[in-house]
Amino acid sequence: MKRALSVVSLALVLLLTACTGLPTSGYVNPGRGPQSDDAQTFAFVPDGPQDDASPAEIVEGFLRAGSGPADDWATAKLFLAPGTQWDPRARVTIDRLADRRATASSDGATVTVSLSTVASVDGNGAYSPSVAGTTDSLGYSLVRVDDQWRISAAPDGVVLYEEVFPTVYQSASIAYFDPTWTFIVPDVRWFPRPLVASRVATALVDGQPSAWLEGAVKNAFPEDLSLVGRSVTLSSGGVAQVQLPRAALSLDTTTLDRMQTQLTRSLSTAGISEVQMTVEGTPIAAEEVPVRVTRVDPPPAVMTTDGTFGILSGDQVTTIPGLSDAVESLSPQSIELEADRSLAAVRTTQGTVASALADGRTFLLDDRPGLVAPSIDSSGLIWSVPSSSPSQLRAFTPEGVPSEIGNAWPDASEITAFQISRDGTRVAAIVTVAGVREVWLAGIQRTSSEINLGPPHVLSFTESGAFDLAWLDDATLGILALDDGVSHLRELGVGGRGTTGGAPDGARSVAGGSTSVRVLDDTGRLFSRRGSSWTLVADDIRVLAAQQGTAS
Repeated sequence: MKRALSVVSLALVLLLTACTGLPTSGYVNPGRGPQSDDAQTFAFVPDGPQDDASPAEIVEGFLRAGSGPADDWATAKLFLAPGTQWDPRARVTIDRLADRRATASSDGATVTVSLSTVASVDGNGAYSPSVAGTTDSLGYSLVRVDDQWRISAAPDGVVLYEEVFPTVYQSASIAYFDPTWTFIVPDVRWFPRPLVASRVATALVDGQPSAWLEGAVKNAFPEDLSLVGRSVTLSSGGVAQVQLPRAALSLDTTTLDRMQTQLTRSLSTAGISEVQMTVEGTPIAAEEVPVRVTRVDPPPAVMTTDGTFGILSGDQVTTIPGLSDAVESLSPQSIELEADRSLAAVRTTQGTVASALADGRTFLLDDRPGLVAPSIDSSGLIWSVPSSSPSQLRAFTPEGVPSEIGNAWPDASEITAFQISRDGTRVAAIVTVAGVREVWLAGIQRTSSEINLGPPHVLSFTESGAFDLAWLDDATLGILALDDGVSHLRELGVGGRGTTGGAPDGARSVAGGSTSVRVLDDTGRLFSRRGSSWTLVADDIRVLAAQQGTAS
């Protein structure tokens, strides 16, 4: 029944937006540049202006035509008076269908549109959610052209219903490196579907990382190097070609290989499988460099109720030489493993934070009251913070040498949970601001002498009941919450938007798996999600450990 209702709802949206969906396909057609450079499966073809339409109807039709980006929003521009300047790429405002209202002045010369906004996308493709209850008002001026109303002034950008937005725009990742050139870090953006590949290439070569990632990632493309033609085309052999200036020929092999890696990883998210950099039509010799993966090993790491810590396989736990004994001696309440399993960060049942090393040693790192579960970064530092003092974030060496983290979660009064991404460039946290729980991201900015967090990026303004989080992969967070006694799992993409599904009753902690999500409940049952259902993996589990990567 839910499936049927969803189909009916989408049909109503399409009817109300007066758009006809036509199937399309293909990546880039040779010689066509960016006009059809991504694998699109559905497109809107909006209606143009109707004869004798009222001013309000003209503006409403213009807004609906924002769902048709083909030929640089050619249909939407039919609603404009000659000479009217309007930049459709400047911004996307995402609103609710039921709340949009257009009101014309008595003389028809102006129309005001009121909106309930859900989110926005800026000119660089960065998605930002809106605070619940946010409204907006847009003003339009109109004139008569050949006895028909046309728009003479309009705010830049397009306005799309929330149901329509993911059909018109597509998410893609701009691939950057971490500061050590070891990991690929995705910077997720949203671009119009007919333009995705070219917009991705332009963003990588000519653009900058999203503001919240500035200083946390590296780009191999020199700042003074620009894309030629700002488009991606296909060669006769089906290879996507990215045109660069002659200055690219003077770059060293390592830089070119890193550039090739970033381009290939970025354009793969736009549906392109093979990429070639060229100068004046001649291919540049470059190969992808190896990068570390951010997956975790398939078997979960757990501590059983009898106090054994190790890797779970079937109903057996295999201990980790040296490390298991050290972890077990700390009486853990939470555990996070470094990728190579040489180090564990532990919050003890006494509420302190400690390290456990593979040589069997343990160190008390932090005994401040109210500490939340710690997290390990890619350089082996263990991060710890009191729940009531988010700004007092510290990083400790495994042996206990502390350092302060600057600019930690400004304006947050409480932190419930946090975890560092497996590439070491980002930290996610559940924080409380003005009495409301939110989910924040921040880039980790490192210099030789200090570590700071970049400006916070809000993924969700309203996550009431949220109490635990985990990086499920390099672009998705899992948020466990309890609302009205019901457990649920919220999956949030780092580029915005998310889904909410059920979680096992009494869910207590969440961790990312190799291909799934793992949840431990308050009776010691460990579950793994397969598709939309939860499968019982084991009983008698006391702690489900987070893993910061793979040992292989």
